[in-house]
Amino acid sequence: MVEKIGHIKNPLTVIAIFAAIAEISGTTVLPFIESENQGIYIWFLMLFPVFLVGIFFLTLNFNHKVLYAPSDYKNEDNFLKSFGKATTEEKEKKLREEVEEAEDSSSTDENAPGTSGDDTEPQETSSKSASSKHSASSVLNSERHASLMANVSLAEKLSIMKLSKDMGLEFKTDVRFETPSRRKVIFDGLAIDKNKIHAVEVKLFRNKHVNPLRLDRVLLESELIASQLKCIDSKELVIHFMAVVDNPEVNASRVKERLSRYLDRYNVNVKLHVVTLDDLKNEYQYRP
Repeated sequence: MVEKIGHIKNPLTVIAIFAAIAEISGTTVLPFIESENQGIYIWFLMLFPVFLVGIFFLTLNFNHKVLYAPSDYKNEDNFLKSFGKATTEEKEKKLREEVEEAEDSSSTDENAPGTSGDDTEPQETSSKSASSKHSASSVLNSERHASLMANVSLAEKLSIMKLSKDMGLEFKTDVRFETPSRRKVIFDGLAIDKNKIHAVEVKLFRNKHVNPLRLDRVLLESELIASQLKCIDSKELVIHFMAVVDNPEVNASRVKERLSRYLDRYNVNVKLHVVTLDDLKNEYQYRP
């Protein structure tokens, strides 16, 4: 029966109850106090609740960690409430950004298709040929974009599965955290153990070129999140940067070497994982 009784967790409620008890008790005692001392006692009764509320807000401002009970984070689901689940719109926006990054990176190695024409052909024939080539190019680009989007989604899904298996942790997918500047950061996965908060960021690479801008945004934001989390809990934030290589002609070791040089610059604990998309598919026997 006792287990069913809930505990009051709101500090302001506790303060209100305590102040109310003090006021009622004080009013009861007031008639028994000598007349010359009653004025001082009445001032005490009026200022005491103000003093309690003032102490509470000072604590909230300068050392709010002490207001969290140990049971608040005993269960990782309770701790994850300080994060949040990304909305469908936020997930779609992040996916589009990932695809655009991968497209921009892969376009550096692609050559623009050349065209040639016969000066003796009539102008109308040349115009029709150009229109046909443009239409075919648009269809091809659309197919490439759809294929890339599918590979980005697949890389994220299989990477989370691999990390869950290798680390023995259950990762929540598409977890959102809000930085002090009100910017919402979405991690592909997040899990918590006794001492660490493990966040996962998956990036697809289609060539050996590494654009630092693809790292800057997420890692600079991770630095802000790490500093903010220190005010809430003693757990360390660990970023698992998962680089998935989607090109059999690209040496994964070279990609890892180049990424390592950039990741060391940031003031956050980053664990680098490099794997090929083909290896992930083979490991989980994925067949499109």
